[in-house]
Amino acid sequence: MAISDALALAALNAVKSGTDGGNLYLFNGPVPVDPDDALDMETDHTQLVKMTLGGDGSTGLTWGDPVGNVLPKPAGTVWEGLIAFDGAQAAQTSLSATFFRFCAAGDDGRGAGTTMRIQGTVGGPTSAADLILDNGTLTAGANTQGVGIFSMIADA
Repeated sequence: MAISDALALAALNAVKSGTDGGNLYLFNGPVPVDPDDALDMETDHTQLVKMTLGGDGSTGLTWGDPVGNVLPKPAGTVWEGLIAFDGAQAAQTSLSATFFRFCAAGDDGRGAGTTMRIQGTVGGPTSAADLILDNGTLTAGANTQGVGIFSMIADA
């Protein structure tokens, strides 16, 4: 099955509309089967970082305009956040990021999903993950983590 370019563009515009102003969260723990699944923050999952615009902790992220079948992070914008562990492994100093959730404004990605969410895997430079970090292991403290390139592709 395939979709037309026009339908891909409409779908990406809907994703942009529904998630602009949201945040990108990196987590450690088993990757949930579905982005709507609730996380078990007491025994399985730990939030590693919440990325905001410019790393200010509160300003939501916005996508660029779709180009073809790609919804990109706008060039020149800074998506980053302070690495601060919260959840099952909060006492650790270093943890591997295993998955991300890009969530609509007001959704922290932890509870059962009722808003638009994008979920994918996270890994280091040699992984085949959806989101590649310079180093897949994050260290808590005064460190920040950002992403340089991030995009969603609608297969046409």
